[in-house]
Amino acid sequence: MQATHQSTANHLRLGQLDVIRGLAILGILLVNIFAFAWPPEHAHLLYWHDGGYSSLDEWLFTASQLFVMGRFLTLFSLLFGVSLLLVVQQYGAEYLQRRLNWLLLFGLLHISFIWFGDILLWYALSGLFIVKRGYLLLDSRQLLRKGLMFFAIGFIVPLLSSLMLLSTGEHPIGIMTAEQLAASIALWTGPAAGQWLQMLSLNLTMLLAFVLCLLWLGVGLMLLGAGLYKRGWFSHGYSARVTFSLLLLGIAISAGVQLADAATGYQLALNITLPTTYLAALLMALAYASLIIRYNRPWLQRWLAPCGRMAFTLYLSQSLLMVLLFRVIQPDWFATLDRAPLLGIATAMIMLQLVFCRWYLQHFAQGPLEWLWRRLSKQPTAEHTANTHTE
Repeated sequence: MQATHQSTANHLRLGQLDVIRGLAILGILLVNIFAFAWPPEHAHLLYWHDGGYSSLDEWLFTASQLFVMGRFLTLFSLLFGVSLLLVVQQYGAEYLQRRLNWLLLFGLLHISFIWFGDILLWYALSGLFIVKRGYLLLDSRQLLRKGLMFFAIGFIVPLLSSLMLLSTGEHPIGIMTAEQLAASIALWTGPAAGQWLQMLSLNLTMLLAFVLCLLWLGVGLMLLGAGLYKRGWFSHGYSARVTFSLLLLGIAISAGVQLADAATGYQLALNITLPTTYLAALLMALAYASLIIRYNRPWLQRWLAPCGRMAFTLYLSQSLLMVLLFRVIQPDWFATLDRAPLLGIATAMIMLQLVFCRWYLQHFAQGPLEWLWRRLSKQPTAEHTANTHTE
């Protein structure tokens, strides 16, 4: 009876994870859409070209900063840490390393030829770092402590950069002139070779950012996710009081950043430089997950869980479809559409993926790229896994 109860609890917990992962992978597109449709260096800014911005743009930008920006990617990172732990527990560290090695290759191909904003490569490297250090063997308290330590280390470079930015008062990226905007449009809608060279340059910058900051933030979030899972948090979440307190605190921190950003005329891009944005994202990601855990409904399982089970397929398909849309099918849309129509496109894409995933998993056991990833990684059979644990 006890074993049956434990099996049921584990099944429910995994179902919760699929719902949360589905929300995260769909929500990421609400942010990434601007990196697909605008010059990527300026994708997360309000004031990025000398044409200015409308009041509607400002309202939508503010709403995004308060409720969306960084929240779903943080949530996805927490869940990636849970996935690392689950794979190790079920199949062992050797299989996990093979999975991460293949993920690294997928990420390299994605970041080199499709879209510079890839996270697969950085997730693979962070995961390999965690596995090599043996962190997944730690108990929940040690995991949470190390996660917070790494997350705090990731604040160092953003904090120093913010202090330098505030002291100089100069825009960290710069406002694009009409000539620069035209050149960027020509580049990103032109020959693929030119785009690949530009992505190589952006990727080298991302590599530096990864070493200095993103590795520590990512490892911290993954360890926090694994620690929360070991503690059983994904079964019960926080109390209603704590959940809404985290939500309100995250909104308050983000509102402070927004007020400072607006007070400087959005000239300093404080929304992407102040380290408090990472803290607000973590607080609200935990609140979002807790809300789903506490108030999960059957309709969420029906619609979001299939997306969570096909997150790898959805992530890469989002990149491929959006790159094709803005650079091949409708290149005249690139860097010409405002926030409202772009959010409309993202919403339509989300609805399409919701319907597609539910239909697909009614006919197949797993997503196409999930299947390929498991085959390439040579996932052990259930019998082999059982024998290994027995030994």
